[in-house]
Amino acid sequence: MNDPSYLLAQAELSRYGLEADLLKDPSLPAFELRRVDKRTVIAAPDPLELLYGVYDYAERFCGWSFFEPGRDKYDAAGKKELPDNGIIYPAVKPLLKRRGLIQEFPFDDETPALLDWMAKNKLNYLLVWMKYYDALAPELKTFAAERGIVIESGHHNFNYWIPGKKYHHDHPEYFAEIDGKRIDASQEKGELLLSEQLCTTNPDLRQEIVRNMLQYCEKNPEITTISLNPNDGFGWCECEKCSAFYDKDKKGDFYSLSEHVYKADRIYHDLLSDVAAQLYAVRPDLQLTFFAYVNYCSPASGFKLDPNLAVHFAPYWRCINHTINDPACPVNRHYAQDILNWVNAKNGGEVNIYEYFMGVNFYLSLPMLHLSEMFKELQWYAENNVDGILTQFHISHWSVYGVNYAAMARAGRCESEKEALEMIYSACFGDNAAAGKEFFGYIKKMLSDMGRCHIPYPYSLFSRTGKENFTEILHLAQKLHESVPESRFCKELLIWAEYMLRFKELFDNYQRGEFTEKDLDIFLDWIASHKDTRIFVHSKFKLYFQALRDALRTGKRWLHFNLDWEDEYILKQEKTIY
Repeated sequence: MNDPSYLLAQAELSRYGLEADLLKDPSLPAFELRRVDKRTVIAAPDPLELLYGVYDYAERFCGWSFFEPGRDKYDAAGKKELPDNGIIYPAVKPLLKRRGLIQEFPFDDETPALLDWMAKNKLNYLLVWMKYYDALAPELKTFAAERGIVIESGHHNFNYWIPGKKYHHDHPEYFAEIDGKRIDASQEKGELLLSEQLCTTNPDLRQEIVRNMLQYCEKNPEITTISLNPNDGFGWCECEKCSAFYDKDKKGDFYSLSEHVYKADRIYHDLLSDVAAQLYAVRPDLQLTFFAYVNYCSPASGFKLDPNLAVHFAPYWRCINHTINDPACPVNRHYAQDILNWVNAKNGGEVNIYEYFMGVNFYLSLPMLHLSEMFKELQWYAENNVDGILTQFHISHWSVYGVNYAAMARAGRCESEKEALEMIYSACFGDNAAAGKEFFGYIKKMLSDMGRCHIPYPYSLFSRTGKENFTEILHLAQKLHESVPESRFCKELLIWAEYMLRFKELFDNYQRGEFTEKDLDIFLDWIASHKDTRIFVHSKFKLYFQALRDALRTGKRWLHFNLDWEDEYILKQEKTIY
């Protein structure tokens, strides 16, 4: 068999010192591990599942663990005695079809390790920004395809399809009209063009988007999935034709941070329907994906997810102290209803969940543990005909959120929660798994004890916890590190614990009026001194804390990013859901 995934499976057997026979068995729903006459047989319906079976055999029975990208671990004590005959791990149909990650940073030297980790953890989808996909080397595209990973070139991309620099001079009518004037989209305003949209009802604009999409797919023939997503934020067009799609008396919702703006579901979904139909007429093989988010969370009346459409639904600023479908949660229950609305709109299309298992907001390495809840949520998704689960991530904060990513991968394959979490803790802590569970258990209890709901931005966390909480976390991390002093992972958890305590002290001192820019510089310098760890996404900290620096200089109350509309939501959440 010359299939690339099959050849890779054979090579990986050799790479990890394994002996097993590979058997194609179309009757199976997934790989199955067997023993036949003292030989291991990996049976599967297709080559990719055979590859998954190789990795599962290595990890489950042969002493290997694949918890972190590029950092495989082997422990001979983890090898298990196997019977002469029988099924040692049965074929289990994956819970969800799509299981993957959302990459918001350029491809780099760690990309091969990431793609390798994804395959080892049976993830099959990677959503990236189009500008990053354009820089992806052909050999890495092949590397991903061998591992069964579909790479979607997408994310927020109105400005990619209709860049202001190219179109603004000759076609100002392509861009949103705000307060009676077309926006000046030719100027540089950051990569997101935050809250700057297109005049989506313009028929010439729609035809131009389709032309550009078809040219893009012709240039990149490997692409079968493409997206049409608004620039981040709000700023929808208010011209006479576009305004017909708004109900002036119907604003967005509190739970989705959009009650200060009109709902944009009708205007966005009208654009999608037209573009999808034009694409389908020429390229029926293409799938068009799009976001459901903020003020366009739910399908517009009559909108259907036809076979060439897939929605990525984002429960932005969701509560992490409740499961997504908990009717007692004043935030999540609305997102759950949105998800069910999308499922009911399916007409051959797909529904994927776009998650934030890295803290919802801005990669600040604050605690978010969502392990047991994740298994329950993914089961609920499967029971309600959701197709996939994706999450934002970063390799450079893996020591903080890697447990979430590993749990999501296992839950998406329908693994047992108890067995999966035991394997994750064993991979992280070896014989000290109990101490590791105690460390994470204390953090989870602290989050649960804070109040009814928790949306993990700094103000929600630090306004409802005491310094003693973080002192105890540091104490537990020190104990853990002392019990396994050679463990790099435990050492990084100790640094993470110190970071949380330092951040808490910063927050409290600011609230007392005892914090200066010099103190902020000391804090940021301390973070920068740990560049060789997988704790911090360093590029984000200077940007995030510029808001605090500005607040110190102006006397404005610091809550988050100094965005007035966002600060208002934080203050309202403090009064209503904490």
